[in-house]
Amino acid sequence: MVSKYDHLLVGLLTSVVISFIAYALLIQGVEWASGLAERNIVFQPRTVALMAICLNVLPMNYFRRRYHNRSLRGLVIGTMLMATLWFVYYGRDLLNGG
Repeated sequence: MVSKYDHLLVGLLTSVVISFIAYALLIQGVEWASGLAERNIVFQPRTVALMAICLNVLPMNYFRRRYHNRSLRGLVIGTMLMATLWFVYYGRDLLNGG
């Protein structure tokens, strides 16, 4: 039986929402850990953004187990688009040794 939530758009929206929420939570977590450790803990924004994009693995597994193939396809497309944008934005610094 095909779920009414098995749509490409659901996967695309899930990939964007999960990444933005994860980015905000990771930034807050780093600040919280800095205050707790009483020293400055710094992650570069490109590292935090990449970790947020990688957290899309969690809903990927959920969609795969529920056989939401269209949503999974949308999630993978959204994740790949964000990873491509990440590489375009930060790739020059990485390739030039910065």
